[in-house]
Amino acid sequence: MASIKRATWLISVVAAAALFAGGAQAQQHKWKVQGLYGPNTVIHKEFEKFAQRVKDATRNTVQIETLPVGTIVSAADAADAVKSGLLDGAVGTMAYQGGKEPAAAFWDLTAGYDNPLHLIMWYRQGGGSEIMNKIAARWDAVFLGPVILGLESIPSKKPIRSIADFKGVKMRSPDGIPAEIFSKLGAAVSVMPGTEVYTALDTGKIEATDWGTLSVNDEAGYNRIAPYAIYPGIHSMNSVDFLIRKTRWNALTNEQRAAITAAVEEWSLSTWMSQELEDRKASAKRSPDTLVTWGEKEKGELRAVARSVWESWSTKSPLAKEIYDSQVAFLKSLGKL
Repeated sequence: MASIKRATWLISVVAAAALFAGGAQAQQHKWKVQGLYGPNTVIHKEFEKFAQRVKDATRNTVQIETLPVGTIVSAADAADAVKSGLLDGAVGTMAYQGGKEPAAAFWDLTAGYDNPLHLIMWYRQGGGSEIMNKIAARWDAVFLGPVILGLESIPSKKPIRSIADFKGVKMRSPDGIPAEIFSKLGAAVSVMPGTEVYTALDTGKIEATDWGTLSVNDEAGYNRIAPYAIYPGIHSMNSVDFLIRKTRWNALTNEQRAAITAAVEEWSLSTWMSQELEDRKASAKRSPDTLVTWGEKEKGELRAVARSVWESWSTKSPLAKEIYDSQVAFLKSLGKL
């Protein structure tokens, strides 16, 4: 009799497990997520690898359609598209949102970080995760983590070896904190979309530009018309953020969320390593005299100018003050301020 009861119990457990597994498989989640780069770039290919890892780790229950930049909306409008439901997620949108929430402009803290690991440390151990999710909430989204690309270089027609060398340089910059910093350094700043940068450099309308990492710049051909570059970069820790609409995130099981969170961590590390490798390859192809390396003294002088701009922006909203205070405290703990 006992053996019959035990057999019945085992059958019930197996049946329940099968039912649970069947239910889990039946619950499919398909996300449309727009990236920040074109389909043939190293960065977008890493995005595609991440989507495949998520699919595998969740046993096909979470599938991410990886859309190149501009597929549905412009990069600047991607966060709004997440909020409206036009997109389920977006990669690399916070830097464009400073006009709507000033705190978003502090994400990579222009001229603050000179080591990719430090930005990750602030996010993981310095309170960055909590603050970034407060910002993401403005768009009814969840901030799942940073994806680190590396330090941006500055292509230029003449070498820029210190903050004094920016004086009078005609330079393209994105609007907001970067434009204000370069203006304070004495550069003649033009704010223009990325599609106009190559022509502006080629025709002499500008002499330098805020752009991507060394390999990204050289791949775009900027080195042919602006042969000098600050390397390693000194002004922007190139990184993208991963936002998912909150309702989509809340619809997942704990197991699915854990799998995706782990995949984001791997994605960030893999992208950082692949981009670093590409930058080193680009560096090796160049004549050494075209690469300008700043010392700690020069970087400290830039950081001091940048801090005055950060302070000004920190007064624009309570969240801006919170993220400013957090990052300044963290940089002080690293001996950078």
